[in-house]
Amino acid sequence: MSSTLSLPDNFTIDVHTHPIPEFYKDALIQSGASVTGDQLIVDGFATPPWTLQTYMENRDRCGFDFSLMSITALGVSFLKDIPAAAKLARRLNDQMASWVNLHPTRLGALGVLPIPDVASSLEEIKEYCLDDLEFEGIGLYTNYNGIYLGDTSFDPIMAELNDRKASVHVHPCQPFPEPNMVGMAAPALEYPFDTTRAIANLLLQGTQTKFPNIKFVFSHGGGAIPYLAGRIAGITCLPSQGGFNPNESFQKMQDHHFDLAASTTSPQLAAIMGFVGSKSLMIGSDFPYVPENGVALSMEQFSSSSYLSAEQTRDVRHRNTLSVFPRIASKLAGSTSAMISRAEK
Repeated sequence: MSSTLSLPDNFTIDVHTHPIPEFYKDALIQSGASVTGDQLIVDGFATPPWTLQTYMENRDRCGFDFSLMSITALGVSFLKDIPAAAKLARRLNDQMASWVNLHPTRLGALGVLPIPDVASSLEEIKEYCLDDLEFEGIGLYTNYNGIYLGDTSFDPIMAELNDRKASVHVHPCQPFPEPNMVGMAAPALEYPFDTTRAIANLLLQGTQTKFPNIKFVFSHGGGAIPYLAGRIAGITCLPSQGGFNPNESFQKMQDHHFDLAASTTSPQLAAIMGFVGSKSLMIGSDFPYVPENGVALSMEQFSSSSYLSAEQTRDVRHRNTLSVFPRIASKLAGSTSAMISRAEK
């Protein structure tokens, strides 16, 4: 579908945005999340205000033609009661689905799962998110209460995603236990490092070898992976560290996809382009956790970068994303020409 779908060069798909329903904030507060004044604090970071109206207005002002919504860290893993976590995950998926139904050619969603509970997560994948709701993919997190992606306890979930050739967007969390970095919120340092930990663990646990059909998209340019991949791959050749072929290890890390949320400065683009080139990259804004002025700056940096040709820029804006999330292509192919023409203005 994506190979035949013709879109304007500047048609832009954002794979990294976060809705924040009021009932989700209420659940966090009721579970004991920190509140300072009227600000909910998660992973040391203030939760911004959000409404569907202001979100869609931002989409228009910043030039995003289609956006994928996903629930940011911590998902529902802060609820230790399995039925309660499953119930909240279902309510979040239902809410995102209702917003998608209001704007079917502008919005898509990535389902949230009640991991670490395997049984209820499989039910949410098989019987709801990918079938009934027809979501574009699934949203996962780098770790769940200290258990990282790649852990064999998650293999039944990975097997289901693999059988469906699912697309998965991975968002970072703070590590557990949290490092004592006074005055430094987890998103500044620990989020990119936790992405690096998750990618390394998938490699070390052989997850990609066991489940090769899953298409992983990692946030924030892959964290520190563009710089550390060579070091990680080299160490895996040691018998005590897996005894892998280092070239194959390096290639495994290159096989992932990466969004460019908060990753569009010249040094960042130089690193990620040097690591994987443009074909593995997608646009991500991280709105509203990155505020509108930050999103605008990031898109300006991306659009004016000397590291990307006009064709590469087009690939990152939408072509790469359509190949990884083919359900978006199906939606757009069935949409009106008026919707497509938005990007031509």
